[in-house]
Amino acid sequence: MEKDKLIPGNILFSDHSSLSTTDGNNITVVHDFSPNGSLNKFVQTEKFELIAVDDSCLRFFNRSQGRYINKFAGDCKNAGYRDGTDALFNWPQSVIQDNQTPCLLYVTDFFNAAVRIVTNSRTPYVTTLVKSYLKQYTGITQDHSGQYLYITYSDGLERFDLLRNTSSDIYSRDTTFTNSAAIYDNGIYCLHSIILHEGLIIITDRNQLVVIYASMATYSASLVCTGVAGHLSGNSSFCQLNQPVSLLEMDDDIYIGERGVISRFRGN
Repeated sequence: MEKDKLIPGNILFSDHSSLSTTDGNNITVVHDFSPNGSLNKFVQTEKFELIAVDDSCLRFFNRSQGRYINKFAGDCKNAGYRDGTDALFNWPQSVIQDNQTPCLLYVTDFFNAAVRIVTNSRTPYVTTLVKSYLKQYTGITQDHSGQYLYITYSDGLERFDLLRNTSSDIYSRDTTFTNSAAIYDNGIYCLHSIILHEGLIIITDRNQLVVIYASMATYSASLVCTGVAGHLSGNSSFCQLNQPVSLLEMDDDIYIGERGVISRFRGN
């Protein structure tokens, strides 16, 4: 889910088989991809072009031409782990564009427990930025300065410093969120989408239907929304979420993409 670069004011979103755009009232299907493939998380690299992750590859789509290219990077029929021009992926989860170097893409590669870099060119080249062997990475975002990547994995959050080429856990069972123990006691273990907004880190947990706010200054965290009233102890916010899978900040509002629904969570 992203701001629509082609239609200002609209939200561009996917439901795994189609790409659609909406102004909040009307929905227009841009392209139906079934049965040729699925469209999961995506990034708009240009006004008309986007790159999306599929089960074992990245796909390219041009909205002006209606073309769907099965192999932008990786092999859409075979999963694996390999860098280079003949790279392999194993269930990539999210893709973003570097905000300082637009020709670079970052991809979380779940079953390879890796974050990959892809050059957006006629012949894409894939390298590995992070390989943990333990963390199955899901969501990813970048701060405005371009120095840091914030990367979620199933039960934690890692920050990668692109200038120093170092990483550290800022949210895990063993580290520094003030309320992390309480959060883990409530069974938060399927962290996914992540965005940065006004000094906050905002994360969805896809399993427990919850949104977590965390301060970027103190890393103290709080549960602010759950899909089941009273499901999480100490949390009174009932938002009727249904598997939140994507987040978007637009015009000071926070939008949550769910299964078949886009909700505005925070507005003026």
